[in-house]
Amino acid sequence: MFSQLRLAAFDMDGTLLNEDARMTEATREACRLLQASGCKLVLSTGRTYPSARLPIDGFPFDGYVCSNGAAVYEADGRLVQRTFLPADMVREVVDTLRQELLYYELHDTAGNRWMVQEDRERIETLIGEDASVEGLELRRHAFYEWARVAPLEEMMRLVSTGEAEIVKLFIWHPVPEQLEPVRQRLEQWGESAAITTSGPYNIEVIPKHASKWEGLLYFIRKWGFTPEQVMAFGDADNDREALTHAGYSVAMENADPAIKKIARFIAPHHNEDGVARFIRERVLGRG
Repeated sequence: MFSQLRLAAFDMDGTLLNEDARMTEATREACRLLQASGCKLVLSTGRTYPSARLPIDGFPFDGYVCSNGAAVYEADGRLVQRTFLPADMVREVVDTLRQELLYYELHDTAGNRWMVQEDRERIETLIGEDASVEGLELRRHAFYEWARVAPLEEMMRLVSTGEAEIVKLFIWHPVPEQLEPVRQRLEQWGESAAITTSGPYNIEVIPKHASKWEGLLYFIRKWGFTPEQVMAFGDADNDREALTHAGYSVAMENADPAIKKIARFIAPHHNEDGVARFIRERVLGRG
């Protein structure tokens, strides 16, 4: 059934990683076996490249599709393809977001996660000790350690001059219902941007024609494969295009019901080594 398989692409959060945002040893071993069979392995994630590298602990993936396809990297971390948001639109969206009490970041082609300094303390009341994003405690990691902080005027200068090419705006709130009116307001920029999500607590604004599938096409063309030879694993709306176009589409048991409907196969839950079990039992037939 999987005789044509040449490339496997993995979403990370809710798919390849468990609830602790870790790539388990069972998953690592299954990926090693699949790679040894001659299949190329690519990460396909909404994360920035540095954030994608953290949980895999050096596992040698053959490529990285990051920021929902807006930034594509070779195995050695070399940026080879990028699509970024128009500077004018970024400034307007930031002005809109600053009217709300929510967490947001600007991700650039260099892998930086930017925060506006004036908004940093203003949103602290939003962030509780248990609030998390990407499986990590927001206060401890994304908020204080990963994000680079710049005053609003400086941040907008970096955007305007192109020193910071913004590939994604990441918006988060602990109450999903609070994001719906924000999403509706963002739709006015529909000609320049696409709005997607990797889970119920966030909205991701990316360039109009960027997607994980568009990012994967770089590697498909590079290695001379066809879409029919690609297996894509995912669980959320930002995996929709990849699951629609890949010859072998695999949704996780924990995936959004709408995503399950478009997938050809269903893998076990991500917190039960679902990717590893699917590879071993269904793809390699090892039980």
